[in-house]
Amino acid sequence: MEHFISPRRRVSVKTVLCLITFLLSTFTAMAQPHKAIKPYVDFLSGKQMTAKEYILSLFKEHDIVFISERDHRDITQYELYLEVLRDSFFINHVGVVFTEVGSRSINPELNTFLHTDGLSKEEVDRQILHFRRNMLFYPVWHPYNWTYFAESIYQINSTLPDKKKISFYPSDIFFNTKHPTKENLKESYGQFDDYFQRDSLMADYIIRNFREMKARNPKQKALVIMNSRHAYSPGYHRKAGVPEQNVARFVFEAFPDRCANVLVNQFALSAIRSDNDVSVAPTQNGKWDAAFQYQKINNAGFDFSGSPFGKDAFDHDPRTCPGITYQDVFTGYVYYRTIPEFRIVIGVPHIAEDGFAEKYVKREELYYEIFQTENPHEARQYIWDLNTKQEKQEDFMEELMPPIRKWLER
Repeated sequence: MEHFISPRRRVSVKTVLCLITFLLSTFTAMAQPHKAIKPYVDFLSGKQMTAKEYILSLFKEHDIVFISERDHRDITQYELYLEVLRDSFFINHVGVVFTEVGSRSINPELNTFLHTDGLSKEEVDRQILHFRRNMLFYPVWHPYNWTYFAESIYQINSTLPDKKKISFYPSDIFFNTKHPTKENLKESYGQFDDYFQRDSLMADYIIRNFREMKARNPKQKALVIMNSRHAYSPGYHRKAGVPEQNVARFVFEAFPDRCANVLVNQFALSAIRSDNDVSVAPTQNGKWDAAFQYQKINNAGFDFSGSPFGKDAFDHDPRTCPGITYQDVFTGYVYYRTIPEFRIVIGVPHIAEDGFAEKYVKREELYYEIFQTENPHEARQYIWDLNTKQEKQEDFMEELMPPIRKWLER
């Protein structure tokens, strides 16, 4: 028997089919990324290593790997760095970390502490607090993450035999923190204020120590954590043909073909008026962050070369010479946590206690006399404010998030 469909039913079926087609096409259009972020989205659709995996993979072909950290105060990035340090590959094949933050003058005391087994929690806390009070020529270093990092290294080392224990080398300029005088503070400030001199001194410290390590162990490797421009490779120029005097530039040149550097996701500086007065913008006007958010990725790492990210103009620093791209400056990129997940943590528990507040007031008076500027805060109140941890979101959310969201709103 022949099937019969009434004209009314044909219209109904046709209407339903049209509606389904419309809904599917609408959903497909909505699901498609904005054309401006599509190249990044397409690249990220492939399988990516995690941030930790990528950083560790670079040690297979390199002796020294630089990380360009984000906002000094952010603690989430240190969760990543500690993932790296806890990995058995790092423990067995690297075992050394240099950092920008902290004066070299706290060693060998720091590594003696980190390699000492059997200390109670109270003894560990007391020793780290001692370093926090004497770690820089600054009167105080307010980000909490140095405490978190040092304490975690001690905990890692407590599980390891002596030959496997991690060594930690803060690399900033030497300063007699225990007996500061106007003369040695003035000398240190002069070295710090001249950032070309400061970078060359930090680089020299890393180069000399690493060469000594290599002489003892030809297979030695090292991780170096530096903020921002200190980790730029010789490919970064402000003036055409003239490499900048950055720490990584000097180290790359000292160990040719043996170094790599990685940019951790952060924001770009759109204007720099001073170290503490900047304007910010999301990288590439928010397109990078939008692509990661579109793909729901918050933990990945890859080489810049061969990716659309690497071909983009280097907008991380507004002083960059035209024509420089991200792959000119960095080996690779790791994306670890979205900007709303960044956590700014400042404070050093108990730092103002045991009479240190009075000592701190005198340090500030001396510092700002040499600095030749007005003290921006009341010293005693400031150090007591830092006596406990304080946590918040990144300061620049209002500037950073709208440009990112515009690529995701269709």
